[in-house]
Amino acid sequence: MSDMEKKKVLKHLSGDGPVTPTGKAKYRIKGNTVHVRFCTASPMAPAKFKFNINPNTLSADFELWVCGSSDCYYLMPIAFLKAIYDNPNSYIDRHHEEIRVVSVNTATDVVTYAAGGQYQSIREYRQTKL
Repeated sequence: MSDMEKKKVLKHLSGDGPVTPTGKAKYRIKGNTVHVRFCTASPMAPAKFKFNINPNTLSADFELWVCGSSDCYYLMPIAFLKAIYDNPNSYIDRHHEEIRVVSVNTATDVVTYAAGGQYQSIREYRQTKL
């Protein structure tokens, strides 16, 4: 299911152009490298999704978060994610110190990423194209 949803969004982003796999969870579209993540919706919190930012993420040009289905996604430039990753108070994964954990609320288009409940709007990145 998640692969199908990711492929729908990638095809949408490419228009009629090619989508070329280039590595682990990465694709080349319109001259850009896009790193893709999918998160399944929870019946208990259907608007909340967990993602992470890792070194593989930061090596792309854009990050694509698909939230539950191809109907809801965020396409963000890596500079935006790097600022979250580099925040000294960002949430660090318990098992891997090079990974930062974030929470996305699709009802408010907000990503929460650091101690004290630091968040940023991601509304401008919702359903955007390359």
